[in-house]
Amino acid sequence: MYKSFSIAAAALCVCTLNPFASAQAESGGEAASINAMCPIGKEPVVPSAGTVEYKGNQIGLCCPGCGNQFLAWDDARKDQFVTMAVAQREPGQRDAVPNAPATGAGEPGPTYPYTLTDCPIGGPLGSMGDPVVKVYDNREVRFCCAGCLGEFEGNKAKYWGEIDAKIVEQQLMHYPIETCIVTDDKLGEKAINHVHNNRLVRLASTDAAAAFKADPATHLEALDKKIVEIQLPDYPMDNCPVGGPLGSMGEPVNFVYMNRLVRFCCGGCEKALVNEPAKYMAKLDKAYADAQREAYPIDTCVVAGGKLGSMGEPVEIVAGTQLVRFCCEGCFPKFEADPQKYLSKLPKE
Repeated sequence: MYKSFSIAAAALCVCTLNPFASAQAESGGEAASINAMCPIGKEPVVPSAGTVEYKGNQIGLCCPGCGNQFLAWDDARKDQFVTMAVAQREPGQRDAVPNAPATGAGEPGPTYPYTLTDCPIGGPLGSMGDPVVKVYDNREVRFCCAGCLGEFEGNKAKYWGEIDAKIVEQQLMHYPIETCIVTDDKLGEKAINHVHNNRLVRLASTDAAAAFKADPATHLEALDKKIVEIQLPDYPMDNCPVGGPLGSMGEPVNFVYMNRLVRFCCGGCEKALVNEPAKYMAKLDKAYADAQREAYPIDTCVVAGGKLGSMGEPVEIVAGTQLVRFCCEGCFPKFEADPQKYLSKLPKE
C-alpha cells in the first residue's frame, strides 16, 4: 500500500511561475492581467494603462509609467508579487475584490506537512525548543517559538508568499517526473510551479493548473502512484529509516514526502519523520549515495565542469533519487536554481 500524508480535507493552491522564463517590456495588448492591483501604485488595474509581461504573465498597471518601475524590481520581489497575485493575496486586493478568499483559505484536496527547516519569522526550528505547530485553514506552519505567531498573523500575505517561494526552491530538485500530471505534456520552461499546501506540483500550462485546482485530490493521488511506480524498483533501503527491517511488521507502508518515496515498517513511523525530517531523510540520501557512488557516470562537476577532486574531496547531494557530485559547495546554489539543466548532463541508462 502507499500513503501520502494528509492532515485535512481542504488545501491551498498557490502558483509561482517557472523562474527561467524571460521578463519582457510593456505591452498594450489585451491579454488578461493576473493581478487586480497595480504593484507600484497599489491602485486597481486600469486596462488602458497596458501591461508588462514577466515570466509569461501579464502584470496590470494603474498607469503606464508603473511598468518600468515593476520590471526594475529584483526577481525575488517580482516572483513574490506574482505568487500573491495568482493566489489573490496581493497588497490591497482584499479591499478591491470583495469575493477574494481570506488569506490562507484553501480549496478541497489533501494537505501536507510543513517541510522547511526554518521558522518563517525567526531562526531554525528546534533552536528554541520544540517547534510550535499551527494550522491555518488546513495548512501547517511551524514556528521556532510562540512569540513569532503575532508577526505571522499580522502579515500572512507576505509570509505565505515567502514560504511558497522557499518550498519551490527546496523541492524543485526532487520533482520526480518531466511531464504534467494533468495533461501528460512535457514540462517546459514556462511550466507552472504550484505550491499545494506545502507540496510542489508542476503543471504544463494555466489550463492544466485550472484543471488541477478543480480536482486536486485525484491528480495528487495519480502523482503519488507514479512516484511509487518509478522509485520503488530501485529503492535503496531494506530497513525503515525510523524503525526496523521492512516487512518485519507486515506489508511496508509507502509514504510520499516532498515527492519522494519513503518506506516504513509501519504507519506509526510517519510522525517521527514529519517531526524530524532532516534526520530521517539523511538516511535515505546516504543509502542512495552509497548505492550510486562507485558507478557514478562522470568525473567532472556538473556545474563548474572541473575535475572532481580538484578542489578537495567532492561534495554530494541527492536530488530525488539521483546522486549528484560537485567540486565544491559553491556550486550548490546554481544547481538548486535550475536542477534539470545540470541533471541533464548525467547520462541516462
